[in-house]
Amino acid sequence: MTSGTTTGAETPAGDVRTVAGGRPATAAAGPAGRAPRRVLLVTGSLGEGHHAAARAVEERARALWPGVEVTWTETLDAMGQGAGRLFPAIYAGCVRRLPWLYELYFRLLWHAAPFRAGTRAVVSRWSARGIAAAVDAHRPDLVVATFPEAVLGLGRLRRAGRLPMPAVALVADPAPHPLWGDAALDVHLVSTEDGARMLRRAVPGAAVRVAALPVVGAFTPPGSDAPVRARPLVYVSCGSLAFGDVAGACTAVLDGGGDVLVSAGRVPSVRTRLEQVARAHPRGVRMHVVDWVSDPAATTRDCDAVVTNAGGATALEAIACARPLLLFAPIPGHGRANAELLAGAGLATVCPGPADLRAAVETLADPAARADVTARLRARLDGTDLAADVAALVPAVGSPAAGSPTGGTAADAASTAAAPAATTRPGERVRGQDALFLYAATPAVPQQVGARLLIDDPDGPGTDPALAEGWRAHVASLVTERAAHIELLTRRLAPSRPGRARRWVVDTAPDPARHVRARAVHVGPGADHETWDDALTAFFAEPVDPVATGWELLIARHTGGDGIGVLAKVHHTLGDGLAVTDALIRLLTDEEAALPARGPGETAASRTRRDRLRAGARVARGIAGLALAGTAGRSPLSGGVSSPGPRRIGVRLDGKQVRDAARAHGVGTTVLVLAVVAEFLHRHLAAHAGGAPDHVRTMVPLTTRTTRGVGSRSSGNRTAAVSVDLPTGPMTPAERVTRVAALLERGTASGQPEGAAAVLQLLGALPGRAQEVLVGGVYGRRFFHLLASVMPGARRPLHVQGARIREVYPVLPLAEGVGLAVGALNWGPWTTLGVTADAGIVPALGGIPDCLRASLRDMSDVCGRG
Repeated sequence: MTSGTTTGAETPAGDVRTVAGGRPATAAAGPAGRAPRRVLLVTGSLGEGHHAAARAVEERARALWPGVEVTWTETLDAMGQGAGRLFPAIYAGCVRRLPWLYELYFRLLWHAAPFRAGTRAVVSRWSARGIAAAVDAHRPDLVVATFPEAVLGLGRLRRAGRLPMPAVALVADPAPHPLWGDAALDVHLVSTEDGARMLRRAVPGAAVRVAALPVVGAFTPPGSDAPVRARPLVYVSCGSLAFGDVAGACTAVLDGGGDVLVSAGRVPSVRTRLEQVARAHPRGVRMHVVDWVSDPAATTRDCDAVVTNAGGATALEAIACARPLLLFAPIPGHGRANAELLAGAGLATVCPGPADLRAAVETLADPAARADVTARLRARLDGTDLAADVAALVPAVGSPAAGSPTGGTAADAASTAAAPAATTRPGERVRGQDALFLYAATPAVPQQVGARLLIDDPDGPGTDPALAEGWRAHVASLVTERAAHIELLTRRLAPSRPGRARRWVVDTAPDPARHVRARAVHVGPGADHETWDDALTAFFAEPVDPVATGWELLIARHTGGDGIGVLAKVHHTLGDGLAVTDALIRLLTDEEAALPARGPGETAASRTRRDRLRAGARVARGIAGLALAGTAGRSPLSGGVSSPGPRRIGVRLDGKQVRDAARAHGVGTTVLVLAVVAEFLHRHLAAHAGGAPDHVRTMVPLTTRTTRGVGSRSSGNRTAAVSVDLPTGPMTPAERVTRVAALLERGTASGQPEGAAAVLQLLGALPGRAQEVLVGGVYGRRFFHLLASVMPGARRPLHVQGARIREVYPVLPLAEGVGLAVGALNWGPWTTLGVTADAGIVPALGGIPDCLRASLRDMSDVCGRG
């Protein structure tokens, strides 16, 4: 099942957002003071309407419950191989080419009880399995479905006793059909009274409530000072799939005296037809054709009327913006049902043919007529508040759930389901992207990532062991309280079995005794470790066991008052540096914060056949580019692994200086940091290794957490590497920055990240022994000599026990025969570098921090800064 955690930027505590209807959504806990920690949104990719409703729920959830973990899961992808492509193709094909068949299907759902019952039984069984996997993996406190197939799957799970937490259906269609409801769910939210009556008739016994429109808060009516146009600007949008006679709609609007803004839905044939209309029509100059509208809220709000044909998300967004809604030649099935309901409620005008649409536009040419419709729709919006509707779901978290088999609270039932006699359960198969680091690990070069968090010490200098022990006890209590809700921290590798693929074990109640060192250590002169670097090096010298432990924390306190340290190491198989940092923030901070979140990217339904062909060609080019790059040759940064293991070095740079230098050079901070590393290698190797080579083959991991179906909090390793020959020869700082930018852009544009990701997916399908052989042949000094990664961090202050987290230093592993790795993290006012270096390969480790700072000064000085 495709799932990705979070699809919007986090909302800080106390944030107030305005929602459709004009009332604010204020961050607040539930009535019992117990907000959900995890919300699962179950959606589907038949057009974009179901995702739009899910985004509306997520936005309100984040405003109400700061720090809530929101996970999306895609129903169709979990219904079997190819279902995610087959269902949208059948749906689109029927609507476009066999509309009578789709209308027949829709009528049979309503009027043929055996057909309806059979369809519900097949769909519920088919979808339930994948949804169950998502529920088991994420253990949500609240589940919201915005897709009818998901609603049926949730109902089946509830009746089977596998869905103890509250489960809700948010109906994305104004006129629900019989697949939109299941009496086993706690409540169904619909947007109109007529829609509520339809659903109660279709699904007797279902709990139904009328709620606000399921749209994000940006869809609001225009201000009173909005300009009044002499000619109405009509926005023509026939959905993400551009169904129906879009060209005919535009012609009718032009004939009626309106100006046209039309979206082609990224369908090339539709755009071609629309451009032909614009060229041929006498008023075609008043028609503007775009592939896609990047800001639909602003576009909808700023137009004078909206034309669409399905009555789905576009229609609801138009109503939320109090725009006159014209439903032109509604598509069969749910489109016609939506149109009939909206027209009956006075929310839209149905235009069966071009003449009707032309007449409607002519009527709206009168500004007074437009103002009358707007006033009527504004009145309809008054008193509606989706945030309040979502908040009202919270009491179910602390009250009996409709399907709780014990009759206790939903939370009690969830606890019962999540805490069987054994505290572990079998997990899924290890992905190829994660298995890479399992097979790349050797006794001499373990694959473990991590971080050193440095927290202000409110107690100042001292050696009292009770102070350090107090911090250790606090962290242990956080593991008990929170770790079970953070997917990365619940995973360990299952023991290997001959001939079987490696799998995870899911620990439903991580034990602090397993994961938090029993004794805190002290740092400072005469203490356990002289410096923070010494403490981190010693901690990482003992590899974390992916089977027995998976991850481990050590608490350290500086005797000179230089802070409290939380040292964390995680086996790389569990996740990449971004995932690890995010998990630590969620585990430790008072705010229970997380890194800035991004959505799951474009969905399969939004990609045309041409898009998919281009993506395939890009993957092929990327694989070819990686192959043609060849081996890395010789380098002073490669060699045999030395004992007792690599040194860990933390370097703090002025974040403002980094950002100013990047801005002055006209590049991003990733390019600037890589150029600083290149300048450092030139200086350091020239001074201590007899000269620097012209370039150093560098693997630069780039996140794939914004690609299709992947959210920024998705589990595991979500990176793909670009191979860059980092320029380390003699040149000016400006020239070095320019070369680094060009090389990184070339590697990215060539499809290397996509190619690398495809190779890793293929790797995961091979037997374990084959994976081990292949990884051993490619992941090491034969193909690269340096690992360099730049990651986002937190810009706003975060705290542990009220004390500020001052700095966070990332920790990267080496690879076989590779002597240097550099990780960079932007944290508050600082850009922190975590350097991992093999002393037997890289000389003069003590000079690394000063040399890196001098390299940054050079990058700044050349621009008149520093």
